[in-house]
Amino acid sequence: MKEVLKLKTGEKVIIRHIVESDIDGVWNNFNEVVEEGIYLPVLFPVKSRFEKQSWYNNLQKDKEICIVAVHPNLKNPCNILGQCEVSSLDWDAATHVGSLGIIVQKKYRDLGIGFHLIDMAIRESKKLNGKEKIILSCFSNNERALNLYMKMGFKVIGKREKQFYMDSQYFDEILMELWIDDYILNQP
Repeated sequence: MKEVLKLKTGEKVIIRHIVESDIDGVWNNFNEVVEEGIYLPVLFPVKSRFEKQSWYNNLQKDKEICIVAVHPNLKNPCNILGQCEVSSLDWDAATHVGSLGIIVQKKYRDLGIGFHLIDMAIRESKKLNGKEKIILSCFSNNERALNLYMKMGFKVIGKREKQFYMDSQYFDEILMELWIDDYILNQP
């Protein structure tokens, strides 16, 4: 599945499944957000070629969903503007549930990329992996993400107070979920 998205800036972006040549772009985005120090509970960037390749190999082996936003006029690895992954949970009795994570490059936020990445990831998770429910968590101070998730139909189901300690500061974690059939009904 592939979708062409026209941004407010006039630029066109392709939303599609990940391919192996996207690995460095995906990890560049991840490391950029790690360095921001406010959206991911990760303290150190991923630099190892082995770790990056192992992640991709596991993604393929487990048939997990990873959707990327690709700028067709930029050279690899700078062409990956964002990614959204839906991974399976470790529990046998939770194969119907996918866990969502998303990253969009700082300079490409608030342009609709996140919405389209999440939308395709949700739909592909149901179609390809039989997922029925998507869960996610978010820092309580990430208002941009929380607003998007709620706009898409995610419901807040809990809060873990002081869940993360970074940069001498505690952060609460908001837990959310979405039933895919409800989403598809409301976002045809």
